[in-house]
Amino acid sequence: MDTARHKAIPPLAPGRCQVWWAPTSAADPRLLALLDPHERDRHDGFLREADRARFLVAHALARIVAAEHAATGPELIRYWPGAAGRQGAGAKPRFADAAADLELSISHSGEHTAVALSRAAAVGVDVERIGPQAAEASLVESVLAAAEQLELGALPESARAWGFCRYWTRKEAILKATGDGLSVSLRRISVTGATRPPALLHWSGPGRPTEPVDLYDLDVGPGYTASLATVGVSLERPPSEHDGEPLLGGWR
Repeated sequence: MDTARHKAIPPLAPGRCQVWWAPTSAADPRLLALLDPHERDRHDGFLREADRARFLVAHALARIVAAEHAATGPELIRYWPGAAGRQGAGAKPRFADAAADLELSISHSGEHTAVALSRAAAVGVDVERIGPQAAEASLVESVLAAAEQLELGALPESARAWGFCRYWTRKEAILKATGDGLSVSLRRISVTGATRPPALLHWSGPGRPTEPVDLYDLDVGPGYTASLATVGVSLERPPSEHDGEPLLGGWR
């Protein structure tokens, strides 16, 4: 990694977390050289160009940042067998070898891609584009517990789609951090509402983590919501957010 790129990626100390953002428009075929054969197969398997672009941006960016923290090359980053590229199914990707001490989570929606990395604490990140369908009754009932539905209904109608997506990303971030993914119903998890600081309130049924769960809202810009969760060691400070587009540009 050249000196300019090295300076752009600050060190990642234990108890810290970094979130790297990049737009889908940063995708470039030359970034495919950074991916391993399994990731390239996953990339080629998407039917829509937008999905291929999101996958490429997310996994190239994850490799570039992880390589700096592991003092190796992006193309040398390895995953545990079968773990690469499975984030979309709720499974948790895990690095191996030199990067094995790094926790990773990936999310993308619309034009935004997020890559979260941490040491020690398990991490989950989720970003969602706010659409008018977000406040539809059937979706609200399938995602929110009864008390959450009441709190959402108390918001002005113009704010309900945003409020629902805030609930959604907080819950998804937790399930990504625990590794449960879609195997746990979102209704089993209760979190604070959109106008309150993020926190896990209740987890019904078996499987609640015995370690501390911390939640953070991220600054993704208008039209989106994003959240990050950690499980295990509490962060010494809130996650730092960084622009990953210049890092991708350096490899094009």
